[in-house]
Amino acid sequence: MNRFAVAMAVILLVPTLVASSENHSMTTGDLQQICLGSDEASKNACRFYILGVTQGVDLGMSIADGKTAGGRPCIPENIPGETLELAVKMKLGQDLMVFPADRNLEAAGFVAGVLVTTFRCSKSK
Repeated sequence: MNRFAVAMAVILLVPTLVASSENHSMTTGDLQQICLGSDEASKNACRFYILGVTQGVDLGMSIADGKTAGGRPCIPENIPGETLELAVKMKLGQDLMVFPADRNLEAAGFVAGVLVTTFRCSKSK
């Protein structure tokens, strides 16, 4: 799926799934609920949200040239969406079991944190 299609899916699907949220930001709890859904729409929304954040982080880091305090992720080119989805879902489950209050964090920041820790750049970059 190309970047435009992913971006459009995120723009069209995610707002309708979290429209009832008071502050209109998806939380990690919201993301976990969507990612646990067994229907095709939930599965796609989960994957597209994660891919959208991943591509946003990748683009942002390219623009910033990697000059951020928290480090930068080096996401392998052509990594399957399923791999990104699995990494985020596993961390969601682990984190929210231990820190239930993290359900109130913004999901995009959580996904970005998972990407930074899972796909950390080597010192040579």
